[in-house]
Amino acid sequence: MPAPAATPIALEAVLARRLGVAGRLLRTLADARLSGLGLGAPALGVLLRLVEADGLTQAELSRRQRVEAPSMCRMVDRLARDGLVERRPDAADRRVARVAITATGRDVAARGAAVAQALEREVFGGLDPGERELLADLLGRVLDRLPGAGGTAS
Repeated sequence: MPAPAATPIALEAVLARRLGVAGRLLRTLADARLSGLGLGAPALGVLLRLVEADGLTQAELSRRQRVEAPSMCRMVDRLARDGLVERRPDAADRRVARVAITATGRDVAARGAAVAQALEREVFGGLDPGERELLADLLGRVLDRLPGAGGTAS
């Protein structure tokens, strides 16, 4: 017996595809705008996390940024090389290193945040404040349902 024919779907109607394309295009645009600061969107995310809560471990940063631990390790290595963060020993557990943002890192984070805010105004400027809030809520709910989505979104 032949396999049942798949029902064709309009690719542009698949929400996951639209979300993926939007994310990729937004990331490319953000990386281009942030390149003058010598970093990309993921690195800015790490700096902004440290502005919010300085001294997180790499594991905590990895969970909050929703990236694999080896990727976070490489990112922290680059940020440390560039003088934007430094690793410090944990007072309670010498096996753990805390990541601390430097004064230079805070300056770059502030400039990067301004770039990100301008980009967000540009990209989401066609939505009124209520629509932006609804979109943020809906995306948060989608993220919460994805595997490995524990931690803080964004």
